[in-house]
Amino acid sequence: MSAIETMLQNEYMRLYRTVTRLREECLQRPKGSLAVKKRGNGSYMYLVKRESGKVVTEYIGKAGAWKAKGVEAKIVERRRYEAELKEAEGQISKLRKMMKASGVFFIEPSR
Repeated sequence: MSAIETMLQNEYMRLYRTVTRLREECLQRPKGSLAVKKRGNGSYMYLVKRESGKVVTEYIGKAGAWKAKGVEAKIVERRRYEAELKEAEGQISKLRKMMKASGVFFIEPSR
């Protein structure tokens, strides 16, 4: 096995582990987005998401409360992880094409 084949396989495995980790991180964060609604004199925060094809609204608390800020931070983290995941999946796709063009074959890791 040449040094280039070894390097391509190592890079593929690194990217595969990165994609797996990022998917797990995304699953641990809340899905959906935040909506602030005014009710009377106060502003209240809701988490809006889809479940089984239906839009579900979940009450979080008053806007500016610690719980609302925590949920907002987790959603920002999830979006950042999703962007990183998209980038890593694109790199894997390019790497697969390069490996196929150069004739490098190996068994993909089991999922």
